[in-house]
Amino acid sequence: MWKNTVKNRIFKLNAAMIIITLIFFLIVNAAVVKIYSEYVEAEILSSIEQIDDMENMEELLEEWTYHQENFLIFLAADGMICIFGFVVISRIFTKKLAESIMMPLTALSDGAKRIRENDLTQDIVYNGDQEFENVCTAFNDMRKALLDEQEKNLKYEKARRDMIAGISHDLRTPLTAIRGTIKCLVDGIVSDEEQQQKFLLTAYRRTGDMDALLSQLFYVSKIETGNMPLNLQKTNIAEFLQNYADGKCEPADTDRERIEVHTGGLNISVRIDAGQFRRILDNLVVNSRKYSERTPLIMTISLHKCTRGVCIRFKDNGVGVPEEKLNHIFEEFYRGDESRNKKEGNGLGLYIVKYLTEAMGGSVRAANEDGLAVYLELPVADTVSDDDVSADKSGGTPDQRKD
Repeated sequence: MWKNTVKNRIFKLNAAMIIITLIFFLIVNAAVVKIYSEYVEAEILSSIEQIDDMENMEELLEEWTYHQENFLIFLAADGMICIFGFVVISRIFTKKLAESIMMPLTALSDGAKRIRENDLTQDIVYNGDQEFENVCTAFNDMRKALLDEQEKNLKYEKARRDMIAGISHDLRTPLTAIRGTIKCLVDGIVSDEEQQQKFLLTAYRRTGDMDALLSQLFYVSKIETGNMPLNLQKTNIAEFLQNYADGKCEPADTDRERIEVHTGGLNISVRIDAGQFRRILDNLVVNSRKYSERTPLIMTISLHKCTRGVCIRFKDNGVGVPEEKLNHIFEEFYRGDESRNKKEGNGLGLYIVKYLTEAMGGSVRAANEDGLAVYLELPVADTVSDDDVSADKSGGTPDQRKD
């Protein structure tokens, strides 16, 4: 069975037009021949009855000469009828072919007009010739891609606006505190040297908060411009995690906060950028500090094998994340507390965690397990080559600043 294509449609219409035209010609010619033969037969019979002498014979010959002229007239009339019929039949089939071609073209034109008017919600509906179906399908795919990109851009722009508003809020708080502190010192309200030192330390801590926020924004900017290549090296992940935990928390702070590491005796190497992976863990620690709402804060880093290679679970004992927001926490600029009434944050920390983990060839997910648990899955070094993870992805040398 032939496919319904433009080529086959043209062939079938042309074949039908030729066949119908030939049938029309046969009918017209048969009718003309029949009429003319009956007319000639009647004239012959009439002429035979009138023959009685030579003079009548001469008149008969003259009449047959006249009949020959009538035959030419009949032949000309037959040709004119056939030509007229051919034109009419050709016109009918051409119109039908034009309609079959113009239908999808009109649909495509209407679709283009809707896109020009920024209406990206309607598909082009067409069932017919395969070539035009393919074109309409490609057009619909383009429309859907434009709509997805438009929605993505709108969402991204909204997130950016929210981030700018949030950053303004986050910067205003330490700036107000610093300004008030300096004002008190300038006006001599605080005369005690010990109190002055306390005020100065508070102002200094606030400048650190501002510097950390600006550093985070600068880092995201470098990520988006692809200006931070990764330096992947084979690393024993168990030793790395233990060293990180040992250097992160001071012994005096264990009553308020501590990090526990459980490697399960695994001796597995992965290809990571050590500096960037430290940033990943730093961001997870900062996130737990901001949102756990628990004292003491207990963060547990555990290591185990998984399908992809090795899985690192970073878990705190906090309040977790509402289930409806759990799938969004790794989005850029997303904050669980949109009102910003409870916690300060810019929605960039976990986004950076996801970006860097994927840049190192891994994946990340989160779950509520009596607190927030973040799972980082990485391929082991023996199963990943340098070609598997592009060194052109963002990563770069991190800021080694401790929180």
